[in-house]
Amino acid sequence: MKIKDMSSIGGEEQLKQASSLPIEIFSPWANVIVKFKMPDLVFQELEKMYDYTMNNFKSFGKQLVGQVEEEPEVTPQIQEKFPSWVQFCLQCVNNFVITQSSVNFQAEPSKMPDEQFRRDLLSKINTMWFVRQRPGEYNPMHIHTNCRVSAIAYLKTPKQQVRDRKNHYPSDGKVTFSNNTGSDFNFANYQCSFEPKPGDMYLFGALQHHMVWPYRSADPNDERISISFNADTTTKSQLDKHQKEQEMMYEEIKKMKESENDKSTDVSDINKSG
Repeated sequence: MKIKDMSSIGGEEQLKQASSLPIEIFSPWANVIVKFKMPDLVFQELEKMYDYTMNNFKSFGKQLVGQVEEEPEVTPQIQEKFPSWVQFCLQCVNNFVITQSSVNFQAEPSKMPDEQFRRDLLSKINTMWFVRQRPGEYNPMHIHTNCRVSAIAYLKTPKQQVRDRKNHYPSDGKVTFSNNTGSDFNFANYQCSFEPKPGDMYLFGALQHHMVWPYRSADPNDERISISFNADTTTKSQLDKHQKEQEMMYEEIKKMKESENDKSTDVSDINKSG
């Protein structure tokens, strides 16, 4: 009579249980890149704003690193003429902040964005500009400063772009994001690239390194048109706290000046009495 190996049976059962164990995944130091397709009405509004901006051209190039000739600024005055686009951008920024915070603080529920945080969240556009890129032009690896959230959206891509010389590593004309947080090359992707398409929009942290590769085309005027903007975010409670701190600082400075004036008056009186 054969006796069954009970240890092997138990081992198989344990393996089955292990394969279906509930797990939790945390990414406390992950930077997310949010990509989506803009609604048609928003895209149409963006096209109108591009035409208006080109007719009222004001170069923003001196403040940018791109090796691109035409980078017109979307001034605050122009933004006021297209409020639906601006509101869409602000809503996207708020959603990005909530998404990024939800990813980072998954392991610490007390820091997760709650309903109060969502209601208090405030955003504003700092700068906005178009990029009218032609074959051979590019944006080197860079970050955006004096802001918290950045975005890129595409209106037009080249019609006659020439294929990459090497198929195993396509990069011409792509937007590439490079890892700036993790150093584990076994379990981290050091960069990711996307092929720009009209209507695509990307949101990311302003300190996320990124670049736009040059491309070649059969047509020397084959354009790729995009828009970028930088935004700041805060909450109403943080804003109120900052305002109170500024008021307290003002009162302290005011008292110091009054004290200095009193001392100078006393010295004057002493001189007169002498």
